[in-house]
Amino acid sequence: MQTIALIGNPNSGKTTLFNALTGTSAYVGNWPGVTVEKKEGMVGGHTILDLPGIYSLSPYSPEEKLSRRYILDEQPDLIIDVIDATNLERSLYLTTQLAELGRPLLLVLNMADLLEKEGIKIDAKRLSQMTGSPVVTVSASRGTGIDELKEAIEHSLREKHAALCPLFSNFIERYISHIIEDDYLHAIPKGRQMRWAAIKLIEEDELFLSSMPPIPEAFNTYLSEVRAELVAHYDDDPEAIIIDQRYKVAEHIAKDCQIRRQKEKSFNFDSIATNRIAAIPLFILIMGAVFYLSIGLVGGYTTPILENLFGYLGEQVFTLSGTLGVHPLLSGILVDGIIAGVGAVLTFVPQLFVLFLLLSILEDCGYMARIAFIMDRMMRTLGLSGKSIIPLVIGTGCSVPAIMSSRTIEHQKQRELTVIVTPFIPCGAKMPVFALMLTYFFPGQWYIAPMIYLLGIAAVIVTGLLARAIDKHKETNAFILELPRYQLPTVRNVWLQTKERTLGFIQKAGTIILLSSVIIYLLSSYSFTFQLVDAESSMLAIMGRVIAPLFAPLGFGFWQASVALLTGIAAKETIVSTLSVTIGTANLGSFFTPDSALSYMTFILLSSPCIAAIGAMFKELGSKRKLLYALLWQTGFAYLSALLVRYMVLLLI
Repeated sequence: MQTIALIGNPNSGKTTLFNALTGTSAYVGNWPGVTVEKKEGMVGGHTILDLPGIYSLSPYSPEEKLSRRYILDEQPDLIIDVIDATNLERSLYLTTQLAELGRPLLLVLNMADLLEKEGIKIDAKRLSQMTGSPVVTVSASRGTGIDELKEAIEHSLREKHAALCPLFSNFIERYISHIIEDDYLHAIPKGRQMRWAAIKLIEEDELFLSSMPPIPEAFNTYLSEVRAELVAHYDDDPEAIIIDQRYKVAEHIAKDCQIRRQKEKSFNFDSIATNRIAAIPLFILIMGAVFYLSIGLVGGYTTPILENLFGYLGEQVFTLSGTLGVHPLLSGILVDGIIAGVGAVLTFVPQLFVLFLLLSILEDCGYMARIAFIMDRMMRTLGLSGKSIIPLVIGTGCSVPAIMSSRTIEHQKQRELTVIVTPFIPCGAKMPVFALMLTYFFPGQWYIAPMIYLLGIAAVIVTGLLARAIDKHKETNAFILELPRYQLPTVRNVWLQTKERTLGFIQKAGTIILLSSVIIYLLSSYSFTFQLVDAESSMLAIMGRVIAPLFAPLGFGFWQASVALLTGIAAKETIVSTLSVTIGTANLGSFFTPDSALSYMTFILLSSPCIAAIGAMFKELGSKRKLLYALLWQTGFAYLSALLVRYMVLLLI
């Protein structure tokens, strides 16, 4: 059994190709010591790994370091370079680096079905001659060329021919040849080609130098002279010179192997979607439509029906329990705890399903990447990294993986600030709370839902500006975000994403929320002496009254709302079940008013997240002190914002 490494640029269709090759044999985990996903499967009796999508083997990101380390240290028997056929020149930049590693290389021209549409013709035979590697043309999304690729894999594993190394300008090649001849390079680790090592010495690649013995003084002096002469000749630093040479090689190969037909100019949606002025209004309009369809339209019809259904179910179970002589405690747990608590959360499944469906469509068609691009401009003005937008986008689903994804940010202060502001973005767990309040207090006013998202973004902006004002030292780093081409969403991908998110919500309702509902019912039914009492004299009421006065200025200074916030620390969805058990969703109007409902939503949106997200924050911040500061800021900011929202509403009414 031999090993195959699948590598390529992001959005090259690499993972789709991996799935087509492995079928159901693939499994997913994490690489040891990092959060980067690891996909492994079998093809033709050989192990194949789907390495992280990267643009370069230069060690700038954890993904690039991981891919490079695997190829160099594990020495796979074959490297498959997945190339986006519609972006040949850009993809060949990575190919030039892979060719220098001295490993057998197979090039796969993916997305062949789009070539004609893009007006491109590629001579695969000529490309093979120029790179010294076999070339196979496929369309992973349509499943064409997969059998030919499997045959090429078997052939490449038998022959094991190394690719041709691309040559740079004569001026640079002269120095590379001299460096290769030096005895020092005989100490390079097994499997690493001397030409690759020589280029790394010119670039002063830290990862490479850390794996090598100390450089002799005379040879080190010669290397310094080489770098100085290159800088004098090209008027640039050595690393930038090598990068430029690689791009020139890629440009030369692409120009010789492909013909591009001039396309007629047509309307480009990105002229609006990424426009500095029009992009934000368009984003608001699209998100407004999403919330109108999911919460306003679907929620308006389904919520009353499901409420009546669970209410009827509770009545029937209560009647049946009385007929069968079931103990009142068990009957209460079943009816007022489980059915009332869990049922209140499940009432929102239809509208959340539609919400997840529409968001999945936006992701699959390529628009969500445009949102990231739009917001990146803003991130830089806030002292955040351009990469901070990635956790913020992921945070719309769940804060835990969003916080963990901040590890890709190189600078510590930017990474820590990203961890603190990510929970401000409304996650899927908070949506049932918002849906509950919007349904009962703002029916038909669908525009309030997207305003919640805007409020979360505003919190990120304010926090970033304050942090930047306090810390005058600015850290900036480049952020490369490729905008994928627009495409019709695939039914399978959209369905899988929607199903995964919806089932995850239902599963939580059947575990954490179920347990919480039972505990809440018991605490609201018994005193501290374990005597059966009414809710106003219960343990839950007593605990709630201790902290309730703190929230009186916000408009919800009653114990039911306070204990709901406490149970929300376990999972935000339990806030709905807690209110259902202690108040009853039909009685919300007796406790909340429109201004206090908006204040309540604001506090839940911006206050500290659930316990799982808090754990992720602690892990990424690495300090109890920093975690405490983060939680105090989130809760304090939430309190002041809720107070401001309430009194603004009161002034407008």
